[in-house]
Amino acid sequence: MRGTVRVTRLVALVAVLTLVAAACSSNKGGGESPSPSTGGKPSGEITFLVSSTPTVDNMLKMLPQFEQQTGIKVNVVNIDYDAMTQKETLDLRSKTGQYDVFWVEGTFLARYSGQLNALEPLDTYPQSQGVDLGLSDLSPALANNFSYGGHLYAMPFENTLMMAAYRTDLYQKAGLQPPATLAEYVSDVAKLNSPPSAYGTEIMGQQGEPIFYEWVNWLWGDGGQLFDSSDKPTLDTPQAVKATEELLTLAKSAPPGVANYSWDQAATSFAQGQVSTAVLFSDQTPSLLDPSSSKVVGKWAYTPFPGTNDTAFGGYAWGMNAFSKNKPAALAFIQWATSAEVLKQLVPNGSSPPRLSILNDPTLQAKYPWLEAEGEASSRAVVPISNASYFDLVDALSTDLNAALTGSKTAQEAMSDAQSQWEQILSSAA
Repeated sequence: MRGTVRVTRLVALVAVLTLVAAACSSNKGGGESPSPSTGGKPSGEITFLVSSTPTVDNMLKMLPQFEQQTGIKVNVVNIDYDAMTQKETLDLRSKTGQYDVFWVEGTFLARYSGQLNALEPLDTYPQSQGVDLGLSDLSPALANNFSYGGHLYAMPFENTLMMAAYRTDLYQKAGLQPPATLAEYVSDVAKLNSPPSAYGTEIMGQQGEPIFYEWVNWLWGDGGQLFDSSDKPTLDTPQAVKATEELLTLAKSAPPGVANYSWDQAATSFAQGQVSTAVLFSDQTPSLLDPSSSKVVGKWAYTPFPGTNDTAFGGYAWGMNAFSKNKPAALAFIQWATSAEVLKQLVPNGSSPPRLSILNDPTLQAKYPWLEAEGEASSRAVVPISNASYFDLVDALSTDLNAALTGSKTAQEAMSDAQSQWEQILSSAA
């Protein structure tokens, strides 16, 4: 029955896409792109640029269903993350429309939509014309993470929240409750630090996005901000210095070499039972559930990052190229790939679904307990930086954070230097 319903919905969708072809050709997101040469109907072929994750891989296995049901061929270009972002940027800047649908993060929007004006706004396709992206099933915070200038530019596929993972067996043995505050987290880490059997925690200390995402949660948790109300950087504040010092304190209870840990290495150290607590991206859940890669199956749980302040959002979504010549087919794919029906099928393998109807489903929560904690965390997960200079800013700050972690700078020196770097970057971009 489920398959029949899916076929009916998708056949209807293909039929009504002819009604939105004119809207697609108007190129609301890219003023200079050519009108799509679809003849008012899907061309039947799109190119999808993506980077592999467990959830992405599981969705790609479902593609034959979509292709059979719609007649739309999806050519998948699946490459590593850095190469993917480079190809996206080049394609959008050159306005060639080589990739119709691709991976978008909230931090990309200031460049892709604002600077390059190269993403198609998705909230302009009305339900009255048969296009229902299920926007009411997204939390306002999540929709805002993929919006720019008042429009939604990408449909969320995976939440990728920053969660506090903890060993339930070790916490129970020590008589501890899941940490609710930053102070409790730091205290728990020290109490549970018992190398070589298990260190207290790990840190994503690698220069670049890993250490930036690790650190910014502590900054916000301590009441600090990256910018003031005038968008001036605020990295040399007491809160920023305190957040850096807290990372240095945690590092004393972490395995050697955490200054080189990426998010994958951090998840691996937790999955292998090397640490008791860790701040992990929720898209690492599949590896924690897999007995072939995890020694802690049935011995771990999530809790939202301690405190009540904002946490960093690293989720990703599918965006449509404003210069695509296959917009109706691209829209059909985005609608299918981000539908509640498809996303629900990915949950058993550990996905972090963005839709409220899945996160808040009591039956699913009982079966997949990570959903409840993710639902709680999603309401305060925000994109850390919305600026076209995002990558330059992160590179500069992360260099100083890593220097503090390796001991070549004090926390105060690192923050003062990062403040100067940010001021120069933003001044040059103005």
